[in-house]
Amino acid sequence: MRSFRLSMPPIRRLVPGLILMLGGLGLATAYFIVRPYLFSLTEDNTRSEITYNLNRLQGTLEYLLMQGDSDGIRREVAANSAHRDLKHLVVVDAAGKVLASSRLAMVGRPLESVGLHYSRQQLRQALESHTVRLERRSNGENTLYGIVPLRFPDPNRIRPDSWGAVLIELDMDQANRYLIQGIERIFLWVAGAILLFSLLLWLGFERLISRRLQSIGIGIAAIERDDYEDQLVLPGHDELAQISRAMDRLGRSLRQSHRDLSRQHAQFDSFMRHVPALVSIVDQRGIFRFVNDRFVANTGVNPGQEGLSLAEVYPPYLAQRHGDLNRQVLESGVPLQMEMSTGTGGDSRSWFLAKFPLGDATGDEALVGTVALDITQQEQSESLVRLTQSIFEHTAEGIIVTDAEQRIVEINRSFARISGYDKAALLGQTPAMFRSGDGDEAIYGQLRAALSSQGYWQGEMVNRHRDGSLLPLRLSISSIVDRDDRVSGYFAIYQDIRAEKRAEQALRELAYHDTLTGLYNRASFKQKIGDALERLGRLGEAFGVLFLDLDRFKEINDTLGHERGDELLGQVAQRIETQLRALDIACRLGGDEFIVLVPQVGAERELASLAQHLIEVLGRPFRVGDYDARIGCSIGIVVAPRDGNEIDTLMRNADAAMYHAKESGRGRYAFFDAEIDARNRRLMLIKQGLRTARQRGELSLVYQAELEPVHGEVVAYEALMRWDSAELGAVSPAEFIAVAEESDLIEELTHWLIQQVTTDALHPALLGSRIALNISPRQFRSESWLAQIRTAQAELGLDPRRLCIEVTESALVDDFEHARGQLQALKRIGVQVAIDDFGTGYSSLAYLKRLPIDYLKIDRSFVADIGQDADDQTIVSTVIVMAHELGIRVIAEGAETEAQVAFLRAQGCDLIQGYYYAKPLPLSELACTL
Repeated sequence: MRSFRLSMPPIRRLVPGLILMLGGLGLATAYFIVRPYLFSLTEDNTRSEITYNLNRLQGTLEYLLMQGDSDGIRREVAANSAHRDLKHLVVVDAAGKVLASSRLAMVGRPLESVGLHYSRQQLRQALESHTVRLERRSNGENTLYGIVPLRFPDPNRIRPDSWGAVLIELDMDQANRYLIQGIERIFLWVAGAILLFSLLLWLGFERLISRRLQSIGIGIAAIERDDYEDQLVLPGHDELAQISRAMDRLGRSLRQSHRDLSRQHAQFDSFMRHVPALVSIVDQRGIFRFVNDRFVANTGVNPGQEGLSLAEVYPPYLAQRHGDLNRQVLESGVPLQMEMSTGTGGDSRSWFLAKFPLGDATGDEALVGTVALDITQQEQSESLVRLTQSIFEHTAEGIIVTDAEQRIVEINRSFARISGYDKAALLGQTPAMFRSGDGDEAIYGQLRAALSSQGYWQGEMVNRHRDGSLLPLRLSISSIVDRDDRVSGYFAIYQDIRAEKRAEQALRELAYHDTLTGLYNRASFKQKIGDALERLGRLGEAFGVLFLDLDRFKEINDTLGHERGDELLGQVAQRIETQLRALDIACRLGGDEFIVLVPQVGAERELASLAQHLIEVLGRPFRVGDYDARIGCSIGIVVAPRDGNEIDTLMRNADAAMYHAKESGRGRYAFFDAEIDARNRRLMLIKQGLRTARQRGELSLVYQAELEPVHGEVVAYEALMRWDSAELGAVSPAEFIAVAEESDLIEELTHWLIQQVTTDALHPALLGSRIALNISPRQFRSESWLAQIRTAQAELGLDPRRLCIEVTESALVDDFEHARGQLQALKRIGVQVAIDDFGTGYSSLAYLKRLPIDYLKIDRSFVADIGQDADDQTIVSTVIVMAHELGIRVIAEGAETEAQVAFLRAQGCDLIQGYYYAKPLPLSELACTL
């Protein structure tokens, strides 16, 4: 019966294949297991959040219903509808009609007619169980519906309460978009790390092992060809280098053994016929004269009787080898011994050969006697012993072997290195000497029980190093049993996991500390303030919170770069910590926002004193690179429980107080009060409303004329933006423009302004007139508005010579070279330039001379006092004369009386703008009024 043997690939090919396979397995695990699990956590978190919001909204609305505050209900619904992932928020009364909604068109309509895809059964279950019900809809949409019952008081019924409901429709794609993108980025990083690690491992194996194995393979092939002359010397002291040296020693040993054996066989001819070796005698022509029985049994033929030659018994390479060796013995007359490996029938065998010269009975013919001893098993055993000993000594894990009484009988060098003890100091001792004494008795109890029942234990424990330090280890210990199945000793493998523990500690530090400043991060701070609230509840211990926002940090960041900005934040954190007590806690929330928790507050003056010290220390210059940077900070202060007893409430109120301090002039601190809260709520509504004002068509333009004062001819119009909010009514530009400049909304408003002016410029009322539009200082720094003007010129046919861009002095002073480049670009396409509110900023005649300016607009504060304040009249006259000398025309704004107009006309003012002539009007009224 034929047996089949599975052919294994070479190790130097098998290991890289396994590396690639494991890398692929890691990628598959990350993609098909970890990634779906993170997505499921995302959805669970969204469900928990919407359940919490519904419960909170239920309580608020039921309270407003009890108060009969319908306007309050609509305001609450509007306030909770500002989330971008919220599609609908609907309040339904007991009759099934929409009482309030995030969309005004739904109010007053039956719920069945508004087109929501919620499940009627879900609504019925919510009303019956009086609990929140959630339902995921994924048929054509990815939406989460939440329904909570709402109690409506009804004094006209016997049972005073009836039930309506609150419905929320949440866009899951929008809600989870950023988190899913984050998960996808994490997956890409993980995949890249796995691929990189696999590639590095492959390259390392190829460089350190595969090439050396190939060299050893070449040496083995040479040995198989009976080529023992070439030496295989690999550098180093690893196992492969030792194998190469052993092969060289083996070759030398075989050659010497053959010589010794040949000398002995001449006198033991008859005896060697029965020795456990293959014995043969061959003449100088290679013809067999004698073989022993073992030779016949091994080869299956008796070449001595049949007169066969070496070539007819051995494979060609082996016959050639024997022939060469025989001739060598005959020529030298010296016996030869050697080791030889043969591969017959796919079976590799090792032989010890001894060849020696003989003579026949007459002494006329030279013969060669050969004794071949099969040493395959011996060679394998010796190789295995050497390999085992090498592994034991050189493995990275520490190994100890004990007898049945747990006395140490052997250790390897790695264990001596890990424990700090010499081998001589440990032999005869027991592993109990390594105990740390730090509550490890329970672990040793588990170890003894496992060895007794299973003969094996694996786990982690903490031992004591020779220097007394704690040594965390991962231990695997097994019983050693003899032939009678009795425990004769124990074999333990120790792995030093100090690096792992340090990595775990570093990860914990990273999770709770800001990597840039070393302060606590937002998550840690919420935990700390939660602990303070718990002490407040148990012990009545009040505490304060200071919310810090750096002033002018963005200017430093934009000017010096983000790397310098990060360096500055690190110095800010250090200065903050110098002003704090040991029990105070500082945190970086993100960006340039910091927050400080001050426990055990005795009086508000302590918080005020700390805030003032922080303002002073952060107002001093910072050395950033080669620059001295000056910033500052504004601080909002709250005290618990006076200003709140919840984390979110305290942080929100502290933020509101900080904004109040910033708007009061920066470099100040402010305590929270109700007036600040109301003002900040209005600012929040303005910010939220501005985001949708353009889509809802609430923005509009009015135009105020600029007239030539001698003939009263309209020369130009200034485009002024107006916002009529559906929730807030008419909002002052001074109010909403300031909010827009604090966020990125100013860019969107500027784009709308340019687009609308481009459209209005074709109206008959504006034909032939120049149109002036204002660019805010923050927007002026970007290039987008200039690109839009070029687009309007190229695509919509806008004549740029009809435009005049008005910018304030501060926009020019912030970055003079950039501003000059912007203005020169405007001049190249024909757009005129005016400096608005001239005289109120950092006026500089040098700037006026170097910038391409067409108009100066004298601020209304100077025009208003004409006829009352001689100094203002002098300033106005001087500005007009100076501008004309520089070739710049002058526009006076805010003229409201005949005396003001007469003075300006007499001084040669080029254009006048003000209520004396016309107030700002919409486009439809310009032609009728002027």
